[in-house]
Formats: sequence, structure tokens, C-alpha cells
Amino acid sequence: MTIPLIESMYEDNLRRVSESLFRGTSLYNGAPGVDFSGNSYLNLQNCREVAEEAACFANGQLFGNMASRLVSQSSPLCDELERALAGWKRCESALVFNSGYAANTGIIQAVCSRGADIFCDRLNHASIVNGCLLSGAKLLRYRHNDMSHLEELLSGSSSPKKLIVTDSVFSMDGDRAPLVDICELGRRYCCAVMVDEAHATGIFGERASGLVEACGVEDGVQIRVGTLSKAAAGLGGFFAGNKDIREYLVNNAAPLIYSTALPHSAIAYDLAAVRYIKKNPQLGKSLLDKAAKLRGALSEAGWDCMDSTTQIVPVLTGSPEKALELSSYLKNNNISAPAIRTPTVPKGTDRIRFSVHLGIGDEEIESLSLIMKEYRQNV
Repeated sequence: MTIPLIESMYEDNLRRVSESLFRGTSLYNGAPGVDFSGNSYLNLQNCREVAEEAACFANGQLFGNMASRLVSQSSPLCDELERALAGWKRCESALVFNSGYAANTGIIQAVCSRGADIFCDRLNHASIVNGCLLSGAKLLRYRHNDMSHLEELLSGSSSPKKLIVTDSVFSMDGDRAPLVDICELGRRYCCAVMVDEAHATGIFGERASGLVEACGVEDGVQIRVGTLSKAAAGLGGFFAGNKDIREYLVNNAAPLIYSTALPHSAIAYDLAAVRYIKKNPQLGKSLLDKAAKLRGALSEAGWDCMDSTTQIVPVLTGSPEKALELSSYLKNNNISAPAIRTPTVPKGTDRIRFSVHLGIGDEEIESLSLIMKEYRQNV
């Protein structure tokens, strides 16, 4: 029986499938192949030191938390993790959410409401856009990284409550937000600034705490968001900022209030991973150097890597059909790299997204470069 609400489907070349396209090259089943699809940028899932410390912290407690943090006592490690995150970000406090998605939707929905204006980069992550829509605030989307357009929108706002929100590293383009300019506009127009560091935490800056640190704009960003599921290879998201905002979120962020807390074992792993990255901040630079090698080789072979300057290296194909074809070709060569199509990216910018991580060696980058060169010569 067809359900009327869902009978409309995308055409085949845009439809997502439930089966894993790269089951044969999964990181988890030991099959041969090289994975360029995941976001474990520092390859910490294979770090013995992190695993051993996490096991020690977990102490065999593998079950869930069984209630919301506000209803029942959560893992005793949660406070320790939040202190570690706050110290790393050099903020007064931190607050752990169940995911980066929950953090973005919960924070924006809590701090903004009807009467507020939100200025949002057009390429921000879906969790940011959904948080804006859920808040009931007026959503004004500025052209990607276009500071003239942002200022034009800011100058036309009469709301006393304004928020600029941006990713620091954009997950599909691999480019960076101009945080210095954004913070300057925030000061000039009395507008709060929120930055999602999901793809920058653990990679940028002398402490590897993110692009906010690397750009020297800690004082200009009131709300910092991060995730523990990418560079840290764990689970969860977090807020970092002053104590008053944290207290407000505890009382108003629905995803925190109404969700069962993360299990003790997940918090144990997150804490071990954060401690390891703080001790080894140079890993981020090694990652960026590796990504630069791949980007240079692909560009030399004639591929358009857009404006990427990070560990995320997109390759434009121009159509969903070509993206799927190239992804399949790579799969047949034991390389896992997803085809990214509309609506995830704007129409006509379909691409392959290579996610570089420290588990990839120079020889694997060279091999991928040769395969991509051969494909281009044969199409």
C-alpha cells in the first residue's frame, strides 16, 4: 500500500539507498581497500593509547545511561569531559549533547525565538538550518562566505536580537569561513556570533582546538559548537562558552532536556580521545599536509577541487550521474569515496568527497591520484 505522504520519490540518480555502497571496503570488516569516506580525521579508532585509557575509564560499564541528565545521575565522567573541553577551548564552561546535530538544533532553538534575526551562511550544515527553522526566528541566508552580502543583510535588520551562525570548515566544500571578518561584523552590528567547529576541532590551531583559535577570534565568538564524532572518533557534540549561556541551555535546550544521556562507555572514550589530542596537537598539521598533497595531485591531473584548503577534498563532476559513475569506478578499485549529490549540495555541483585521514599513507594518495588520472583520460 502506498502512503500518500511519501509517494513522491527522487529520480534514480538522486535517490539514496539503504544498503552501504561501500560494504566491501568498510573500516570495520577488515576487507581490502582504502577508505576516503569517513570523518575520523586523526584515525584515533586505531590508537591503542586511546583505547586502553577509554577501557580504564569505562571500567566495564557498557550499558546506557537510562534517563535524561536532568532526571537521573549521568556518568561521573561527564563533568570531567566538560572541564577538559572548556579548558581546551579556553572557555568558562562546556556542555555535552548527544550529537553535533542535537547541539546545533538545541542551542539555536534555545537562544533564538520570534523577533530575532539569524544570519546563516547558505552552505551551513543542515543541523544549523533546522535549528534556525525550529527557533521561529527570521532566517536570512547570506551567499557563501560573502561578507558584503552579510553586511548588507545586517545593516537592514532592526531586530535587537541578532545572531550570525557559520561553520568554520564547510563539510562538503572543504573551505574555511572568514572568521576574522565575521567577528568584526558581529562587533559592528551588535550581533552575537556562533561557530560550529565540527570539522575543525582537533585539527587547527596550536592547541588543535579549532579554527576560532587559529584565527585568534576567541573573544569575538560567543557560542562555540563542536563534535566528538569526527577528529575524536567518538560520540556526541558540545557547547563551549560562558557559564550563563550554559545555564540557559540546561534549562531551555530541548534535545538535552528530553534525551537519554550518552552512556558511560561513550563518555569514557570521548574523554580519552580529547586528552590524547590535547597532548598531540601536531597531528592536525600532519593531516593538513597530507591533504595538500592529494589536492595538488588531483589539481595537476585536471580535477576541480573547488576552494578546499582543508582535509576535505571535493572533486566536481557536474552531474549526479557522473558522480555515481566515478564513485563506482573508485569502488571497483577498492577505494571508498561517496558521491555527493543534490539536495546535499546545490544543483550542478555534484561531486566526489575525499575525506583525508591519518590512516592514509603517501603511497595510497599516489595510487588514488593515478586512478583518478586514468579515469579522466578515459572519459
